[in-house]
Parts: sequence; C-alpha cells; structure tokens
Amino acid sequence: MIFLMFLAGFGVWLAAASMLCKRIPRWLGISKHRVVISVLLFPFVLVAPVADELIGRWQFNRLCEREAVVTLSPDWEKVKRAQHTDIPIVPIDGYVIPIKVQRVEYVDLSSGQRFLSFKAFHTNGGLLFGRLGLGLGQTTSCWPEDWIQITNKLNTDQLLKQGTSQ
Repeated sequence: MIFLMFLAGFGVWLAAASMLCKRIPRWLGISKHRVVISVLLFPFVLVAPVADELIGRWQFNRLCEREAVVTLSPDWEKVKRAQHTDIPIVPIDGYVIPIKVQRVEYVDLSSGQRFLSFKAFHTNGGLLFGRLGLGLGQTTSCWPEDWIQITNKLNTDQLLKQGTSQ
C-alpha cells in the first residue's frame, strides 16, 4: 500500500514537473528553442524536491565524521567526583538542512575543569522529510562512535553519584 502511495505521488510529481518545464521558457519570454530548454530543465525540476535532502544528508554525514568526537582530558584518571553540565541544544548555520548540535560535558568537581566532552548532531531532514512530514517526525542523529565505551570505562555514572552525594 505504501509503495502504491509512493508511486502515485511520484506520478503526480512527474506530471507536474513536465508541465512546469513546458511553461518555464514561456514565463521567461524565451521564444527560440523552447523544446530544447524544456528538455534540459526536466532533470533539474524532477530532482528539485529531493535536492536539499541529498545535499543536506551529505553535509550532515561529513559534519558527523569531522566533529562527532570525544575529547578526554589527560588528567581524567584523577577525577573522583563529577558533574554533568547542562548545555542547550542549538541550531547551527551554514547547512542546507536544519541541523542542531548537542554538546555534552562532564566537569571534575575538585578542579572545576572539564575532563570529558563530546558533540552529537541531530536533523529532521530537508523539505520533504522534515517540513512536509514524510520522515514521520523521526530525527536522524549521530553520536561519536566510542562515547558509550569511554563513559563506561570512566564509570561516569559512579562519578556523577559521587558528585551529588558530597
């Protein structure tokens, strides 16, 4: 059933793209080579609704590879008590699709210095998936690959308990 709905939607967009390509040269006042221009425009108009999704996902994946990493202080072994710092999730600019960054930081209560931090990134997608709801409200997120292993090795739960008990 979902495939039939997708097929119907694609058929409607195919017809709309075809009609748009025929009319765009006329709207621009072009009288020569209308058919050639319409044929050349067709692939661009056909891909336009998902172009932001394709480009945005590529940007999102590159951002994740580059910046979703764990930073660990050299003095992490000395930490006895810790506190989790609340940092709001904020949107970042300069990308085709809306992307938000979530920073997570743990502070050593004895020294007041940050000993563990990492970033996670979240997106709802572009025009079709994010704004028109075809993504069904789901968010794509990326976290550093090794953040769970590192927080387990550091025993951050125990460090946080020690921080709240004293």
